[in-house]
Amino acid sequence: MKRGIFVIAAVMMASAASAESVAELNEKELNAIDSNNDGFLSKDEFNAFSDYAFQEMDEDKNGTLGLDEAKPFLDIKQFQKVDRDEDNAISRAEYDTQMNEDFINADQDGNGLLD
Repeated sequence: MKRGIFVIAAVMMASAASAESVAELNEKELNAIDSNNDGFLSKDEFNAFSDYAFQEMDEDKNGTLGLDEAKPFLDIKQFQKVDRDEDNAISRAEYDTQMNEDFINADQDGNGLLD
């Protein structure tokens, strides 16, 4: 299950997420994130998941994701896209910025929910 949760983070960070990519995720994994079980991912639920995923991926607990930590989830091009300051690490701020952009892109109707 833990690997599946990280797959969601990778899907979101890998490209501009779309409703289609969210729909392709395993229903069991989405249900684990949908804490109120309403069938939608709110921004709060998404943020809680995003926080959890970052903390779990940050194996050395230094507040950044190095290439080795991200490698199971992102290829080099995806890593470089998120690493905006090109310091070979994804800071928490870079990660949060990317995840926020991806949520906004996936929320095609702008209602604050991913459905």
